[in-house]
Amino acid sequence: MTTGLRILDPTVEALPDTTLMAERPKNLNGLKVGLLSNGKRNAEELLEAVVALLQDTYELGEIHRYNKRDASRPCPQNIMDELLEKCDIAIVATGD
Repeated sequence: MTTGLRILDPTVEALPDTTLMAERPKNLNGLKVGLLSNGKRNAEELLEAVVALLQDTYELGEIHRYNKRDASRPCPQNIMDELLEKCDIAIVATGD
């Protein structure tokens, strides 16, 4: 019986230089903010701390909170759809 070792490389190629970033707002006053937690411990607390800091400087609009509940899976489409429909910006957090 032959045994072997298979090595996997989890890295990905860097984004090409032609990749564009989404346009950023000049300020956050009045903007509806979406908070997306990945479901890990402390992610929601981190998001709440970030919002508290932002509220010290900006008059944010509505705050919408979401938790995708599984850090190892992509965000469910229904949550992505709601973020796009209800929010001007989104802040995503990974906890632990």
